[in-house]
Amino acid sequence: MDEDGLPIVGSGVDLTKVPAIQQRRIVAFLNQFVVHTVRFLNRFSTVCEEVSSILFVTHTIIHTIVLRLYI
Repeated sequence: MDEDGLPIVGSGVDLTKVPAIQQRRIVAFLNQFVVHTVRFLNRFSTVCEEVSSILFVTHTIIHTIVLRLYI
């Protein structure tokens, strides 16, 4: 056991004597993980869309300039 009274996982720990984590806590941890992951992915996709839009506009401008140079 560590200073908090939690078992230290290792070769000397008998896992049959370690109490199980409550199902409510597991569900809460998983829910928190899913919420944070979805928020991250939503923000990431928004940034990717913005960058893609900027690149498209930049490409269009450059393409227009190049076409005018050849005329």
